[in-house]
Amino acid sequence: MADAPDPQRTDDASRALAAKLARIAAFEARTRANPLTKVTRHLSRTAWFAAVYRRIGPRVDPAFMKIRDGRAMAAFYGFPFCTLHTTGAKSGQPRESALLYIRDGDDVMLLGTNFGQPKHPAWTANLLANPDAAVTIGPETLQARAQLVDDTEWQQQFPRFVAIYPGYDGYIERRGGLAPRMFRLVPTG
Repeated sequence: MADAPDPQRTDDASRALAAKLARIAAFEARTRANPLTKVTRHLSRTAWFAAVYRRIGPRVDPAFMKIRDGRAMAAFYGFPFCTLHTTGAKSGQPRESALLYIRDGDDVMLLGTNFGQPKHPAWTANLLANPDAAVTIGPETLQARAQLVDDTEWQQQFPRFVAIYPGYDGYIERRGGLAPRMFRLVPTG
């Protein structure tokens, strides 16, 4: 016979998660748009910007995210960035990706546009193969379980991504009809 869950342990875990989410919300409240944010939003609509950034962003952004617990990157760009920690679908090795995100309540929403290329980014395959992941926002890391969203939710959430980063509209056009995968990461601890 299995032991019943310890209510004290469950309450402690719930309080710890609530405290972590409150610290994330405080971090997010300090992220403000700045002149670079406005320039980037404008440039993001161009194919040449995506072509350049897809070559340098994945190399620079993960290291930049580690400076001052993500505060430097948030202040520099003025966008909500996170670091997604996944397990490689083929390799089984830990992987990290610096990504823009939106929040839907406590959940973190991610969109795999791959800079408008007509293929899905590797991190989306990682989440499909191994949905248990972690996401770091500022100084906090949340354990989470990823869920691929359905078409209805995709249509509801996509405009929120475009509001933050207008380049997503152009990415969709350049993907040749391949809809980007969108994930909801539900915090588990």
